[in-house]
Amino acid sequence: MKVKKKVLVVENDYDIRNIVAFILEEEGFECMGIPEPQSLDSLMAFKPHVILIDELINNQPGHRLCLKIKQFESLKHIPVIILSTANNIELIAEECKADEYIRKPFDVHEIVGKVISVIDKQPLDLLN
Repeated sequence: MKVKKKVLVVENDYDIRNIVAFILEEEGFECMGIPEPQSLDSLMAFKPHVILIDELINNQPGHRLCLKIKQFESLKHIPVIILSTANNIELIAEECKADEYIRKPFDVHEIVGKVISVIDKQPLDLLN
């Protein structure tokens, strides 16, 4: 049996969070959507293979969360994709060491493609 890859969607907009989760679940991913993490430990509990983070989480920059993830030893291997309407999303993603970015409004195929792409780049031992 093939293990479903897990995607954590950190997005405070309820509708967008549910739409992204629905799109990815239709493609066979297991998703969990949260408006914002209570702690980095709460991210570990779900054991995501990819984390999608909105650039604006309850008026806080999402890239701060991305930086924390990339500095935390047990999380830094997890690919992070930043979602944003910001014109400078490329720079934001680069500065916070995100693996990829998706500009809003997003294309359904782009989300699926980028999630698959970052998972495919991961060493096999990190995907279990």
